[in-house]
Parts: sequence; C-alpha cells; structure tokens
Amino acid sequence: MLLAAVCIAPAVADDVGGITMPGTSNFDLILSDGMTKFFKFEGGGLNALHVTTDPESEPYGQVTTTEEQSGVFYLSETGGRGFFDDMILMVAVNGAIPDDFALHIRASGYRWTPTPVLNMPPTADQIEYVDGAYEGTITKDNFKYSPQTWKPAGNNLPGAYPIYYGQDVSDGSNPFHTVYIDLNVGNIGKNSQIDGLKDLGAVKIEYEFENFGTFAAFNSYGWCNQSNQGQGISWTNRIVGEGSSGYAVIGTAPQGGDVAPGSGGDSDTGASSGLSGSEFTEQESGEVNGHVALVTTNGAPVLLDGGGSATLSLVPPSGTGTVKKATLYLFVDGSKQDDRGIDPALIFTLNGRSVSPDRTATDREGGKDAPVTATYAFDMNRLPEGGLSIEVRNTDSQGAVCTLDGGALLVVREDPTLPEILWQVAEGCDAVAIDADEGVYEEDAVTRTVFDERLDLDCVGAARLYVVGTGPQAWTDGGGRVGFNDREWPGAFGRNGSVLLADLDTARALLPRENTVTIGAQKNADDGGVLVNRLAVLVTTRGTPVSAAAGAESGAVSMMTKAFLIDNPVVSHVSVTLPEQRAPFLAVVEDTETAGGGAPPEGEVYRYLKLRLEGAKAEPASLALTFHVPSTWIADHGLEAEDVALMHRVGGEWQALPTVAGEEKDGSVEFTAQAGRLSLFVIGGKAANDATVSDMKTTPVASATTAPQKSPAGWLPAVAALALLMFLRRH
Repeated sequence: MLLAAVCIAPAVADDVGGITMPGTSNFDLILSDGMTKFFKFEGGGLNALHVTTDPESEPYGQVTTTEEQSGVFYLSETGGRGFFDDMILMVAVNGAIPDDFALHIRASGYRWTPTPVLNMPPTADQIEYVDGAYEGTITKDNFKYSPQTWKPAGNNLPGAYPIYYGQDVSDGSNPFHTVYIDLNVGNIGKNSQIDGLKDLGAVKIEYEFENFGTFAAFNSYGWCNQSNQGQGISWTNRIVGEGSSGYAVIGTAPQGGDVAPGSGGDSDTGASSGLSGSEFTEQESGEVNGHVALVTTNGAPVLLDGGGSATLSLVPPSGTGTVKKATLYLFVDGSKQDDRGIDPALIFTLNGRSVSPDRTATDREGGKDAPVTATYAFDMNRLPEGGLSIEVRNTDSQGAVCTLDGGALLVVREDPTLPEILWQVAEGCDAVAIDADEGVYEEDAVTRTVFDERLDLDCVGAARLYVVGTGPQAWTDGGGRVGFNDREWPGAFGRNGSVLLADLDTARALLPRENTVTIGAQKNADDGGVLVNRLAVLVTTRGTPVSAAAGAESGAVSMMTKAFLIDNPVVSHVSVTLPEQRAPFLAVVEDTETAGGGAPPEGEVYRYLKLRLEGAKAEPASLALTFHVPSTWIADHGLEAEDVALMHRVGGEWQALPTVAGEEKDGSVEFTAQAGRLSLFVIGGKAANDATVSDMKTTPVASATTAPQKSPAGWLPAVAALALLMFLRRH
C-alpha cells in the first residue's frame, strides 16, 4: 500500500476541526474562508472533472503520487456541458496536523459572470484569464471538519468513496483532515467550443507545503449556476476504477525518522485538552447467529478514599446459547490527591478471585492537573453461575480519592435458532464538556467513532446502537446528544442504574460502510457537567427490511421509484421503478456512436444512448427519461416536435416508445419517454411518426422519491415516474 511508505499508524484525534460532515449530498459545505457553498451532488458526477499534470496531452488526467513538497498540477474538464462556473479544491491531510503546518496555494484560470441559461457556456468575449485568482495559505485553523476516511460524492459509495487512489476506506484508524478552497475561477472544456484557451481551459494549481510530515491528497469539485443537476456542487474527479485521476504528496518526515499521524509525543495539550473530544480507536467486531445483551450495575456511585473499598453487584443477562464474548467494564472518575489529578491505584476481585484489567483507558476531566477518569475492561472466558460480585479497592494513601461510578457487562451469545447478527464494539474513556473560557465549544466536545464493517442494507432487518457513559447524578436528561450518520438525538441518555445509557433504533440511518457515531456534551464544565463517554455498541440483525417485510406478508412485491439527475448534455433526468432495495444504486447514461452493430432506424437519428443501473439488485419494472433536442435540429430535418420519439430495438426492429413533447425553452424542446426495460436507445424522428406522442400536460407529484408501492399494475409506475420527472423539471 502507498501509505506504508510514510509509516501510517492508528491515529488519535487532535484539536483540529470538530464539525462532523452531515452526509454526502444536500448540505452547505464549509469552505476554508468560513463561507459556504451548497453541496448538492445527488448522483453521477464522476466523468467530467479530472486532475492532470498535462492538460493539453492528457486532459483526462492520471493518478500522480510525488514526494515533491512544491509543484504544479491542473484541474481539467471534459464533460458534455463544457464548463463549470466555479472550482473547489479539496485538500486532505492524513493524521495529526502540526501547529506550524502551512500549505501555500496559488490558482489561475478563467473567470466570468455565470449565465442564467441552462447548460449555456460563456462565450469567448465573456471570459477573462486571471493569473493568481486565488493566493492563500492554509494553516491548521482552516480545517473545519472532523477527521474522516472518505470524500463526499453523492450516492457514489456514500460514506465510503476514497480520498486517494488505492485507499482502503474500511481502515477507520487512518482518518484525514479535509479543507475545501474556493479558487475563484471556473473551468472550461473542449465542448465549450472556445478556441485558443490557455491550458485548454484548465485551472492551474501551484502548491508548496511547509512542516508537513505525513500524506496529503488533492481532489477537484465543480459548482454550476444552471445545470441539469440544479445549482450547486455536483461533480468531482473519479478515484475508483478506470478513468481515475488524482494528485497526492508524501510529506517529509522530521529528523529522527517517520512519524505516524496521531502517534503523539510529549506535548502540553493545554488547559482545554481534557474536555474536547477524541476518537474511540479500541474496536472489536464479529458475526454470529444469536443475540447481544448489555446490563449495568445498580446503586449510586461510591467515593473511595485511600485504603477504602466498595463492592458492586451485577446479574448477568439471561439468554439461550453459548457465550461467545463477555466483557466486564468498570468506570472510575475524579481520581486526585491534593487537587492534582493522579492515575487511580486500584485492585480488583471478582467473586473472590483477584483479576487484572485486560485494557485500561484514561482521560483528564480538564487541563493537565485535572482529575483523572478511567475505564477498565475485563474479558471473561465464561460467565459464572449466579451473579457477579466485584470488589474494588483503592490502594493509595489517604487523601488520594476517586469515585467508583459503576460498571456494565456486555454478553454475546451464539444460538443457531436465532437470526444472524453483526456486532461492533468501540470502547474508551473520553471526558467532554463545554468550556468556552478555554476555547472548548459544543462542536469541540464530541467523542467520535466509526464502525467500518460492510453492511448489505437489503439484508438488515434491525439495528440498535447502545452508548454508555457516566456523569453527575443530578443529570436527569443525561447531559449529552448522540449522533449516527445524519441523525441526532439530543438528550439521548437516560440513567440506567449508576451509569448513563442511550438505546437507539438506527436501522433507517445506516450506511453500507463507515457508520459514524458522535457523542457530544450539552453541559458546561462550570456547572459540573462533565460527560465521560465509555462504550458504543452497534448491533445489526440480518432480516428483511420493515417495508419489504410488509409487502412479503401480503403476497405482493414492494416497489420503489427513484429519480436521478443525469450529468449528460441530452438526458437530464431518469426515473426508475424496481423492487424495493435499501442499498444505493445509480442510473448511468452513456452516449454511443452507432446502433451497436445493427441497422439504424428509419428517419433521422439525433443521438444513441445506453442506460444502465449500477448497484440495482433487480431489473426495473419501468423507466422514464427526460431529454432535450435543439429546436434547430428538429426544424433543419423537416420535423415537428410530435415527430420525435425515443426508440428501442425489439427482435431486430426499432420501435418507438410512448413520448411526451413538452415545452420549448432556451432553444430546445423537452421530451419525456416511457420504457419497460434497459436497452440501447435512440432519439430520432420521422415525419408523421406513429409513436404515441403527445403535448399533454402532466400533474406534478409531491416528492422526488415516491413511497414504496405494492405491485402497481400496467403502466402505473411509468405514469407516476412521468409525473415525477415533469415536477422535477418545473421546480
């Protein structure tokens, strides 16, 4: 792997960023200057933009990795529309970022006032080449987002699209800090029909790193004012498979050898470090037919002075089958002596037998002298008969005190009669609280973990997230909020015995990979509000998703209709009706030059198209396509709009499909056609066409993705899809 060259190791979070990216589409992207641009990116968008070292001879780009700390590369454009009104440069830096890190960026390219006309490129007299349109220095403070291992790319591998070519996105221990720079120039490609462009219209990027010792990757994003996808950012360079391009830089390790991001080192983290969040990196997972249970201790926390002891009781959860995993967790906080935080000096006895923790995690409840909090994990080979009796003794001298908050027992049982489950556990000890005086705000006081096991969403019948923490007994609302991908539950914790527990249904918020959990404080440190996050458990149960199960019980097949915005100069929308699935899929339209070896249809041919579905698990029941044909082409070939149709081949013969001629706008006529299957299609025309062609108006429907339907008959899916596409066009 590429990153092996720079000794990448599991990273811990530093004090950079803190804002969790809310998803992969339809959100306001925070830029390096603090401004935002709408990140729309609902589908497609991977074919037009490229990263290249030579825009004239290699406009489609290449994958480049270099150790040069300064250099030049270009952002090029080859799409059918021929332009982007504004370009965004993404910079992703692996691991911890030094305080003296600096990246100097200089961007040059063409600038113009965006046109209000759909898909209309600027003309030669409207553009101006600006040398140094952006000149700036990116420092540690410009990185606004929390570390992540993916770049946002709409429904292209949502939450799992790589940042650089060849990346193992499933390795959650290798996160990147990201920053997005508005370059203040656009991008013009060959399809703009403008000759004599410098660098063939590409954006020139000059960069120079300072005090950079890990690995960085550059990616390109495009914003358009008027396009088939609407206004916003909906395009990036492909980084998976054929046609990939990107630019990456390996940093220069400081004297003394390679440094792995997040590997730490001696440092004074400052007064606020103990209250800003970090990441749980201790993880374990497994699959088994069976179930998972989590129980907590009862009773109030106990103060332990030096030489004192306390006993906790816990009854293991009942259940059938064989115990495959059992871990006992004990929680301690407020360890100090003479107002100075110290590590607890504890010994443990379980049912009369001396035991030692298999893992210990600690944190400070504030600055460097603040009290220490700790989580102790004990792996158990089996569960004893009856209950558990755990004695905890403080072996330190008098005056060295700590509080025994309680504990929890996690049990995984195997039972062949039960459904298959996938369990993922992340454990640690992270004290978080809001402390504005010390620069710790609500977005900073967040613990984060990423569960990166692959999930087939069409085979997940249920999912639950359990989060365990501790906090003051006075908290009735738990003092924390829990997030899961794009969902958030304020006040999620309830008191369960002596600890705080959140039990959440996360089935509808799952992603196929990289499910992100955030646990944030809602209390101020001055109010005694320190939340200590201890444990997160995600359990997914194999089964039929709820809506699909309802359809199966009635003997019908649940259907879904999904609409896609298409990055194609002719086809703007595609709607697909097929058996319901939760896994993401994508409609892709490709231009072809010929009829695929067969004879062309009679009459005039405007365009051959091939439609395919990526990620669909069944053949579609119906399709609807919206496309545009120039009015001049129709007139030049002696046709009326009613003569134009979408056609497909059946048994060697071309047949016209039901096609609706819509309104004329910006020099093109819009058409919507219905089809029953995937195919090679042709848009063409013949005078007095026998196709079912109409200029009827269609009633719009209420949303872009309909609710699941049960076995619609005949042309109902196509009619619904047709109405859907007309609605999208009008809005």
